[in-house]
Amino acid sequence: MDLATLSNRLTDPTLVSSIREALLSWPEADPHLVEQTLTWVKGLRDELVSLCREIDDDEQIEQNLAITYIELKTRWIAINTRINYQLFRTGHNDPQSVFRATGVSMLLAHVESLLTAGDVAQITEFLAQPIRRAA
Repeated sequence: MDLATLSNRLTDPTLVSSIREALLSWPEADPHLVEQTLTWVKGLRDELVSLCREIDDDEQIEQNLAITYIELKTRWIAINTRINYQLFRTGHNDPQSVFRATGVSMLLAHVESLLTAGDVAQITEFLAQPIRRAA
């Protein structure tokens, strides 16, 4: 995929509007927290776009797209682990974690659509392995 197409797909405004809609659909969604979360997610996305523009080599761009996918997926896993333990221990979750999990999940799906099915399967298999076997 060429840089211009990649950049256009990553910065497609429908991604941000979809995340905004999803966050605002939560009961008692705080508009300020929604905007904070959107700023955070856009920062993650913009970092990837900036990196790809710096590289300007299709093979390296694809490699870094996969690396960013791994980073986003592990971040999503960590946030969801936090959410699950919060729910188990206290019976509720902090809204920032829930909103970030939602936002990063939607960005993750967007980045995933830019990878091959084989790459996604290989990454998913790798991340599903226990640490001691994956190392």
